[in-house]
Amino acid sequence: MPLLSRVQEIADQAARLVQQKMRERMTPTRIVVAAQKHCPEVVHQAAQRTLGIGHGPVVREPAVDYLGITALDGEGTLIVINAGALAPEAQRWLDETVVHEIVHAVQFGRPGSRELALKGLRNNYGVEKLTLTRAWKANRGIGKDEREAAALEHLAREIR
Repeated sequence: MPLLSRVQEIADQAARLVQQKMRERMTPTRIVVAAQKHCPEVVHQAAQRTLGIGHGPVVREPAVDYLGITALDGEGTLIVINAGALAPEAQRWLDETVVHEIVHAVQFGRPGSRELALKGLRNNYGVEKLTLTRAWKANRGIGKDEREAAALEHLAREIR
């Protein structure tokens, strides 16, 4: 699979570039390249590991809405690259996608970030509801993190 080979080829370099630019360390991270139809399942399994549950409702996420996604995974972070969304004509975005998702892995290492994401996950799986105020604050934080990740995608141009 050409996508998998490229991800393996660039992941370490992308991580170094992002960490150097952000002056922060990336959380322990695992990267998976999955077929589009399997992306929600991979993310769901990571959520189950993180919450310590072996069952629970599957939170349905349409795999077509993202090129990559970063999620909590046990004690670390999982990056899922959506191979279906990065079909041959869209592979030019692969390097930017990897950089973008690695930025999120770094963000999860910030004080309070992982805890807030865990609260959101508990809410999504019906384990513990968030108050409206807390949910609003979490969504504002997600928007800020997305803007930061998008602003650093230019680092992909430095990948060889």
